[in-house]
Amino acid sequence: MLSLKRNLPSFYLLSFLFLAFGFYQAYKWQWICDDAYISFVYARNLSEGLGLVFHLGERVEGYTNFLWTIVLSLGDLVGIKPQTLSIGTGIFFYLSTLFVFFREENRLTLGKVYPLLIVHLAVFYHLFIFATSGLETSLFTFLICFGLLLWEKESDFLFIVFFLSALVRPEGALFLFLVSLDWIFRKKYWKPLAFGFLFLCFLGFRYFYYQDILPNTFYAKGNKGAYFLQGIYYFLYFLKSYPLYLLVILIAGIQIYKSIRYQKELRFLFSSVIFYILYVFYVGGDFMGNRFWIPILPYLSYLAFRQISEWDLHSQIESNQSSLFTNLYAKNRLLVSFFFILSTAVYTDPLKIKGTRIPDWHGIVEERMFYENHLVRTDGYDLGSLSDFRVAFFGAQAHFIYFLRPSFAFEAESGLTDRNFAKKKVETRGRIGHESELTKKDLDDRKIDILLDNRLHGATLPHVQYTWRTVPIRFYVWNYDPNKFKKLCVRSDWNCDDLYQVFQTNHWDPNQPKSFE
Repeated sequence: MLSLKRNLPSFYLLSFLFLAFGFYQAYKWQWICDDAYISFVYARNLSEGLGLVFHLGERVEGYTNFLWTIVLSLGDLVGIKPQTLSIGTGIFFYLSTLFVFFREENRLTLGKVYPLLIVHLAVFYHLFIFATSGLETSLFTFLICFGLLLWEKESDFLFIVFFLSALVRPEGALFLFLVSLDWIFRKKYWKPLAFGFLFLCFLGFRYFYYQDILPNTFYAKGNKGAYFLQGIYYFLYFLKSYPLYLLVILIAGIQIYKSIRYQKELRFLFSSVIFYILYVFYVGGDFMGNRFWIPILPYLSYLAFRQISEWDLHSQIESNQSSLFTNLYAKNRLLVSFFFILSTAVYTDPLKIKGTRIPDWHGIVEERMFYENHLVRTDGYDLGSLSDFRVAFFGAQAHFIYFLRPSFAFEAESGLTDRNFAKKKVETRGRIGHESELTKKDLDDRKIDILLDNRLHGATLPHVQYTWRTVPIRFYVWNYDPNKFKKLCVRSDWNCDDLYQVFQTNHWDPNQPKSFE
C-alpha cells in the first residue's frame, strides 16, 4: 500500500504538479500518425464482422500490435472511434507509467523535500509525445516498465504483465521468454509453463488465421538482415536529441553492473534490458525518432535514480569518513540532482539546423512535426468514395484508406498489408520500412486502378484531383474503367478534367476501358 508519510508535503505537492504537467503536455501535443490508421482499419473491420483483416477475403497480419488492435475494435463496437480511444488510452498509460515510478521513488526515499525521478520523467519530451500517436507505444512502455519493477519484487502479477506485453508487440515475447527461463532456473515451473502454453496458443491462432507465426510487418520491416550501422545512427540520434542523457546511461550502467555482479537473482532481469537494446541495434531501430528506445528509457532512468539514491544514503552514513568520492558527492549532491533533471529537460531537435528543418537524418524522422494534429480530426473526407476501386497507397496515405474505403488496398511502400511484397528482396538498405521498390508488375498482379501517389520511376500518368479539407491532392490512374470513374467524377470533391483531357488529346473513347501502363 502506498504510504503518504515517507516524505514531506512539498514532495507530494511537486509530484502532483509534475504529473499534471505530464498530462497537460501529452494532451497538448496529441497526434495520430499514418501507421496507426492501418490498425484502425483492422479494428473497424473486426468490429463490423468482416474479420481481423485489412480487406475482405485476404488474411494478412499487417499490424504489429494485436492486443492494441483488439482494444480499438472493442471500442469501435460500442461507438468509440479509434482516433478518440487511442488518444485517451495512450495518455492513460503514459500517466500510469509516471505513477508507478512515483510510487517507487516514494518507497525508496525518506524525508525528501522534492521529487527527482517523477520530474525527470515528466519533462521527457518523447515520452509525452508518444503518449498518443495512435500507436501502442504508451501501453507497451507501461507494461515493460511495470513488468521489470514486478520482476525485481518477484510479484505474482509478473507473468500476466509480460504475457500482455507479448500480445501488444512481438518484442514483449523476449521479456516473457527470459523471465520464464529465470523462474525455471529457480525451479519454479508452473507459471512459466502455464503462460508459455498460453503464448503458444496465441501463436497457434496466428498460424491458423494468417498461415504464419510471425506478423507480416516482421517481413516488411525487420526481415532484411542485420542493420547494425543504422542501429548506431539510431542511438546517435537519441544522443543528439538528449545530449545530457549519456550521464543517465552511465549511472544506470553502474547500477546494472553492480546488480549483475552481486545479485545473481537479478541477472536475467538486466539481461532482458541488454538484449532488448541489442535487438534495437540489430534491426536498425525505427524510422520514427527514438520510438524504439522509449519502452526501456523510464526504467533506465529509474536505475540511475536508484544509484543516485544509494550514493545519497552512503554520503549521509559515511559523512565522517574520508572517502574521496563520498565527500565529493556530498558537496555536489544538488548539482547531480540538477543534471539528472536536465538530462531529459534539455532536448534538441536533430532535424533543426541553422534555423531550418531537414526532412530526415539518416532516414530517421520526427513524425509529430510532420503530421501535427491533422490526422486526429475525422472531418473533411468523402466517406466511401473509393468503394469500387482497387488502390495502391503508401504509408502516409493510410488515413485515406480508412475513410475512403476502397475495395482493395495495397500498401506499396513496405508491403505491410501484402504478404508477397513484404518478402521482396531489398538491394540497398535505406530508411527502415521504406526500402522496397514498386514495379509495374506489382500493380498489374494486383489489378490496381488508382495510385494515391506516383512513385514509378519515369512513369507519366493522368490524374484525378481529390479535394481534402480544401487541399487539392492528385491521385493517379493506372487502369481506367468508365463505369467506376463516371460514378466517382460526379462527386463534389473530385475533379477528373485532367483524365478526360488526356482522352480527348489522344482521341480515345472515354466509354472504353483503358490501361495507362
